[in-house]
Amino acid sequence: MKVLLINPNQFRTPPAPPIGLEFLAANLEQAGHSVRILDLCFSDHIYSDIDRVTGEMNPEIAGISIRNIDSVLFADNEFYLDSIRQIIVHLKKRYGIRVIIGGAALTADADGLLEYLGADYGIAGPAENVINSVLLQLQRGEKTERIIRGYYEPYSPSPRCSTGIDYARYYQEGGIAGFETHKGCSSSCVYCIEANSPVAFKNPLNVVEDIREFVERGFKQFHLCDPEFNEDLDHSLSFCTALKQSGMAIRWVAYMKPGNFSQKLFRVMKATGVYLVTLTVDSFKKCPLYWNDTEKVIFNARSNGIKIVVDFLTGFPYEDKDLLKWCLDFFRRLQPDKVNINTYIRLYRNLAITRIILGDPFLYRFLVGNADEKSMIRPLFFNRINNDQLREFIAEDEIFRIEGTQKGVNYTRLSI
Repeated sequence: MKVLLINPNQFRTPPAPPIGLEFLAANLEQAGHSVRILDLCFSDHIYSDIDRVTGEMNPEIAGISIRNIDSVLFADNEFYLDSIRQIIVHLKKRYGIRVIIGGAALTADADGLLEYLGADYGIAGPAENVINSVLLQLQRGEKTERIIRGYYEPYSPSPRCSTGIDYARYYQEGGIAGFETHKGCSSSCVYCIEANSPVAFKNPLNVVEDIREFVERGFKQFHLCDPEFNEDLDHSLSFCTALKQSGMAIRWVAYMKPGNFSQKLFRVMKATGVYLVTLTVDSFKKCPLYWNDTEKVIFNARSNGIKIVVDFLTGFPYEDKDLLKWCLDFFRRLQPDKVNINTYIRLYRNLAITRIILGDPFLYRFLVGNADEKSMIRPLFFNRINNDQLREFIAEDEIFRIEGTQKGVNYTRLSI
């Protein structure tokens, strides 16, 4: 089949290359399909570009990757789905092309997104191992489920095709190439759409070769695309060992969570070029061991010369201001390079935190947004500590940043 893969994401502070489409394109090409990636990130004329490429290849089906429903943060929130819906309408009405949607956003609510966008099919989860069977069903005219559950086969080859991605432009505008060492996350964070998702690890040697292809093209700075790098300590060490043995001189940033670490891990991370760690921390019902691990991760990063930024989510139901004060003092004592604080919790229909809040009418007063829209596709937040109150607690301490008041990500905002 002729397959057009579209990246509609035009967020550019910084721009994020569509790594998922690259893996998908390679799998499709290996199966004999004719594939083209249309990256609209830097497009000034979206529909002209769509019409041009559609006219050139006459695709039989289009796949659209949806990275985020919105910008997640409350301040200056950007909602992305309406522009994506217009693209889908254009493809279907003008060209009669069936549209499959996929990407990380579908883990939030695949059924709701499919209905809102008017697409024909949706793949929730990794699509590499299911896309070819889906296309075969469509070719044969067989009945196909509208929502397909994707998966990744552990240690299976992960070919990648970046044809059509202008990486030089991405790097020029502050974006950098990404790589991933595994899929899924075993953590049970009540606010996260990726919580409790199936974990499948990639072969470290395959990941290293993925990185090598970019290094040979002159790109030597990377960011990690895993939910968290330290999902499994042994696998993290295996990857770092393979990367170190490759002899490649790269710089990369990692995302981590408290737990699953060792002093050796941080030493080898530093040796492989890690210069920044973002540590995800939240205050929801945490035991002392959690805070001990948080302290040790910060200490190990700093003692190995790795900068560390904490992304801290707080203000959950039934928490009081004394807990927030304790957390602020905790971080003041540890002195990470920065602590990004967010007290606006984005709610999605299928989240555990949403069920907790909707189960207690007392908490309704803290909802910000259209709480009557049951789908929760449009942004709905829970907030008990607004930014003005948060500024009072912070007291102009420069270690803290209120998340959402400054665009960008840690590797662009932190001078290194």
